[in-house]
Amino acid sequence: MGKTVNIQSLFEQIANNNPKAFQLFFDYTYPMLYRYINYFIEDSELCKDVISDVYLYIWQNRKKLPDVRNYENYLFICARNQSLNYLKTVNRYQKIRLEQPDMDDIQGLPESATPEQDFLNEELKNIIELTINALPQRCRLIFFMIREEEMTYKEVAEILSISERTVQAQMCIALKKIGIVVNEYRNTGIAG
Repeated sequence: MGKTVNIQSLFEQIANNNPKAFQLFFDYTYPMLYRYINYFIEDSELCKDVISDVYLYIWQNRKKLPDVRNYENYLFICARNQSLNYLKTVNRYQKIRLEQPDMDDIQGLPESATPEQDFLNEELKNIIELTINALPQRCRLIFFMIREEEMTYKEVAEILSISERTVQAQMCIALKKIGIVVNEYRNTGIAG
């Protein structure tokens, strides 16, 4: 098959109980699925357990696969549901980890000139992460999908089965709350 994988063909084969086709689908999609679920569940072993549940669900519902038009959306929805079920079961809130490049893009974050400034920058980053993790679950998920996964509003809306306006509104809420925290931090006089 090489680099090009015909997912629709695989889905038809999987629907006809072909385990080799399922293995190809598993091998092709596992890295993407792992990265996505790992944002919900940081523990590597627990993450693998949830991924197993996702693939088990897909296998158990394989007769429906030929009707799936966008396999990535389908995988994200399955992964989201399994992850949220897991988190609900253990009543644990997963924290989003901000990547360093994204944090450096925040306007107004002064460049490091001194050890004190390094400390203050790190403190502000921690405060922003806490703010993001305090967002309501759906708002936090939307923020993650757009900022970390670089999805479009339309893609997020399709995956979460909500309108693009809702996605936009949730992003506005997240950015407004982050902006308020950054401004409060600046106005305390601590940041310079």
